[in-house]
Amino acid sequence: MAKNVGRQDRIVRIVVGVVLAALAYLGVLPGVATIVMWVLAAYLLISGILSRCIFYNLADIDTTIQEQPYSSTDDRAGL
Repeated sequence: MAKNVGRQDRIVRIVVGVVLAALAYLGVLPGVATIVMWVLAAYLLISGILSRCIFYNLADIDTTIQEQPYSSTDDRAGL
């Protein structure tokens, strides 16, 4: 599977994953919610570190593609 998670997306995933892991470790929510937070934190951290997201792959989303910078000159004129 090719990389499909961009730089900004990776940073957000890693930060949210760390926050969720800390909240799960502290036991902020009881029972099953803690387990869900651990699983979600692990997925976000792994997908952020590896730059690959299976859900992005299924939805055909790629955030690694950057938009072309705006050019003030008209390159189509061939001048």
